[in-house]
Amino acid sequence: MKEGDLLHIRGQNEDGTSTKWFAELVGIDEDGKLEVYLLEQTKLMEGHIWAYASDWQTIDKETVLKVITPDKNHYVKSYKEYGFIPTVEENQFLKVGDTIPSHIMTPIPLDSDQEDQMKDDDSDMDDFIVDDEEANEPFTHAPPNTEFVRDVHQAVNQYNGWEPQNGTERNVKVFIDNLAEKYQRQDDNRQFVRGRTVDYSKPPTGE
Repeated sequence: MKEGDLLHIRGQNEDGTSTKWFAELVGIDEDGKLEVYLLEQTKLMEGHIWAYASDWQTIDKETVLKVITPDKNHYVKSYKEYGFIPTVEENQFLKVGDTIPSHIMTPIPLDSDQEDQMKDDDSDMDDFIVDDEEANEPFTHAPPNTEFVRDVHQAVNQYNGWEPQNGTERNVKVFIDNLAEKYQRQDDNRQFVRGRTVDYSKPPTGE
């Protein structure tokens, strides 16, 4: 299991009966327990809207019934396998198979067929988009000769030593690191062509 996996969990109702919970894995603590955000039924739209809880909690690995690793190219299909349908509203989901009365106006659900069509449309545009390697110059650090640049570079260096303290902070760090890795990898190719390398994580501070 890894961060971002969608989980079916063996849970327990208040009366002690067994039930199935749903959660997203955001980390594993030093004791091997899973840190998760539970996807919970809300009171919105007469209870037809589900949303991730604002606080994370830990669970035992043994309670996991099923693991679904989302396919970033088929996000909606992955969530449908999970048992839910994402909507156009952030952190609002509909349960697969839920019968919603006609008088309830829920957010528009995302459609997997539309998702596939959007990807096809993107591929059709490939011939019209100039590749980054041709359009952009390789990245270079700004010289640390102004206070603004020095402050920015210092913030980058401090970020390298940041240790997230909870699930929310881990999510933020994972997002930033993944984004940085994506664009650094693209720029590495441009640097390589010119026989150069750049240490993106350690910009000069002038000290």
